[in-house]
Amino acid sequence: MRNLFNFFTLCGFSCLVLTAFLLPTVLTPKNCSAEPESLQQQLLSLQKAYRHLTSLQFNFAQLTRTGLRTRTGSGNAVFVRTADPDKPGIMRWNYTEPDPQIILNDGDKLSIYTENDHQLIVTSAAELNADITYAFFSGNRNLNDDFIPAAPDRRYGFALPDTPLEAIRLTPRKPHPQIKAVQLWFDQNFLIHRIIIEDHFDSITELTFTNIRTDTVNPKDQKQVDAILNLDLPPDTEIITQ
Repeated sequence: MRNLFNFFTLCGFSCLVLTAFLLPTVLTPKNCSAEPESLQQQLLSLQKAYRHLTSLQFNFAQLTRTGLRTRTGSGNAVFVRTADPDKPGIMRWNYTEPDPQIILNDGDKLSIYTENDHQLIVTSAAELNADITYAFFSGNRNLNDDFIPAAPDRRYGFALPDTPLEAIRLTPRKPHPQIKAVQLWFDQNFLIHRIIIEDHFDSITELTFTNIRTDTVNPKDQKQVDAILNLDLPPDTEIITQ
């Protein structure tokens, strides 16, 4: 469970995440002087955008800094909203660097397959489904209930060629055991291109998303859904249920 824990606390897990496109010319976010009302509206618009998606796919890269230590990772991910609105969606992260790994949430079970260990860990997905960081993608929580929006921290900069971006900084309304603050960069369609997460130990995780694709998976197409759920495990895989 170590890699999963590190991912959702964003303290440097070896899988998810993105090497940011930090450009020589840093974009100054337009909303640096935004009033609280407009910041709250931006947060609501972000939530609305993700709630209206049936699926989301992207490539990711990660850069995590803990003191003098830096760790990176990369791969691709997919989120699918199920045809049944009362059931949690499907989430799958395929990590290719630094080591092959799959994290799959089918709504009920959380499965973590580590190729080098020939091991699959299966546990309940209930805790993950309730995590506020997961809410960015699942759209199953009210972000204004979980976060206080504010103008972005000028310490961080991010820009994309030919893609104007806005930025917003979020602080948990209730103390979170791992997350101190989150900063998001999003485009005019309110799709998130970069996330920076700060923890209480001054560790920073930078997540950058590229090749973002929306609504490419039909939740009613069982073949598409089964392909996402299929782990295709080697016969010698050790399965550990927790």
